[in-house]
Amino acid sequence: MNAITVTNATQQLAEFITAPSPGIPDVVLRRAARQLVDTVAVTLAGARDPIVQALQGALEDRDGGVALPWTPRRFSQDDACLLVGTASHVLDYDDVCMLAISHPSAPILSALQVLARSQAMHGRDFLECYVVGTEVMIRCGEALGFGHYDLGFHATGTLGVLGAAAACARALGLTPTQARHALAIAASQSAGLRVNFGSAVKSMHVGLAAASGLRSARLAQAGLDGAQDALSGKGWLHAMSGGAVALWPQAVRLGQPYAMAQPGFEQKRYPCCYMMHKMIRATLSLRERHGLGLPGLEQATVLMARGGTEPLIHPSPRTGLNAKFSGPYAIAASLEDGQVGLKSFHDAAVMREPIQQALPRVRLVEAGEAAKTGGDVGAAPVTVELRYADGQVYACTVSVSPGSIDDPLSDKDLQEKWLDCVAEGLPEMDTDTARRHFHRGLAIEAEVDVRRWLALEPDTSAPLSDACPTGAR
Repeated sequence: MNAITVTNATQQLAEFITAPSPGIPDVVLRRAARQLVDTVAVTLAGARDPIVQALQGALEDRDGGVALPWTPRRFSQDDACLLVGTASHVLDYDDVCMLAISHPSAPILSALQVLARSQAMHGRDFLECYVVGTEVMIRCGEALGFGHYDLGFHATGTLGVLGAAAACARALGLTPTQARHALAIAASQSAGLRVNFGSAVKSMHVGLAAASGLRSARLAQAGLDGAQDALSGKGWLHAMSGGAVALWPQAVRLGQPYAMAQPGFEQKRYPCCYMMHKMIRATLSLRERHGLGLPGLEQATVLMARGGTEPLIHPSPRTGLNAKFSGPYAIAASLEDGQVGLKSFHDAAVMREPIQQALPRVRLVEAGEAAKTGGDVGAAPVTVELRYADGQVYACTVSVSPGSIDDPLSDKDLQEKWLDCVAEGLPEMDTDTARRHFHRGLAIEAEVDVRRWLALEPDTSAPLSDACPTGAR
């Protein structure tokens, strides 16, 4: 599709959403299957989080409603979206696209999963809806630019509602006009504030976006309408940029290539804020290379690009949730444990005495300008310098995040993440069964009805081997 023109952008997006054949390359669909497996994994683990459990307790049962694999209860579609979306993001372990400074898969797949649990969907159709939704979400974020995030918005919420509405509009078979109305309805529910990072509300942004996106598509299907071009002019684009952007940049194109292919989505190696990943890898590397630990550490200095410290708002975390946005904790836990995983962000792990004593000795320093990497703070290198009481100084610079497009998770890495998350979220499931579901997920394109896989129903035809089929890169 050509670049989105200045006028009537919403209609052009609607036509893209409802195109009979979106022309998605097979390599993108294979990549989408990997992203799906990754997102479902972190959702299952997140379902056990106290925030999700508290949220679940506040929701009402719905006879004949949506079933979820971690509870015998059933919920309305709205509430199921809220639950699944919150669970998918509560661990901060879901994928990232730095072009839009957001987590694209969580809001879109949360809405699509709930819809697919309510109606039969072929695996390929499911993946196409997912890819189309992410394309709309990321290109809208690209049009907004990084200033949207700087204004204090959580782009995962503000953009995710549009992506979820787009994916569900396609899944429901809406007409271009109905899809345009769905986007208009969703635009008026675009929300999420960064001030809530480190609290339960941050993960709820995803659930709210998923619920609002699916609801927007349903309302448009029922005949409710919105503005002719809600995204342009004085509409969504203007409002969400603080008046800085009113016209769609000519460089913004749909499906040329798909954002899932270029720049691609980055899968998280560690269950915390993405801005902590390079410093974790650097610290773990120094620990392994030199046999280091917390004893004797006088000071740790982390050099980041300008803007890199903005999400890291908890220098002295007291809970696991706070710690997910704490640079000092990333350094201290890496040195103390030699690994960073799901258990690192349990409250008890954060409150260990050696960790708490080390936090004040870690400094985060912004050096240079983010503009050197084209405005993408996440692309800038991070340097960790460790100074010890014996006078020794150790330093390591990491330029590429583990799990990024340039250093993707291997199939083995992804399977290990899946198994770890399933063990956390569904401890009653044995490893062989979990491994079967992993293989089925990678082959989801061939599933006649994705409900069976989403429900984690048994399928003894899948292989038990540790070897994984070659995934998309």
